[in-house]
Amino acid sequence: MEQTQAPEFNRARVSGRLRNLRKRWTPDGSLALIAEVVTSRPQLGPVRAGVQDQQPMPLRATGEICNIISALEGKHIVVEGGLRRRFYSRDGEPCWGQVELWVDSCRLVEQSTEITE
Repeated sequence: MEQTQAPEFNRARVSGRLRNLRKRWTPDGSLALIAEVVTSRPQLGPVRAGVQDQQPMPLRATGEICNIISALEGKHIVVEGGLRRRFYSRDGEPCWGQVELWVDSCRLVEQSTEITE
């Protein structure tokens, strides 16, 4: 009987253009990187005026991957990681924050140079 590996849950892969990189120091003294990967927004119906055709996905990274991501700003990349929802409090009340992709791998997408006539 062949054993199969259990699927890994909470894994996401997103490709797009990397922008808005910001480095921050966390309370424990480690470096964190915050950025966005801009993807094309899927068309779900008739195109309407004023509808954005791109959407940013917030990224967060810590450790060595920060240096890799920092070198790729403005480039088309593929990132992989886990989704996490950030929480914050306002006036002592807990609030839901945004969903972020916590990056554990990042690679440059090679752009093909296709010639059309």
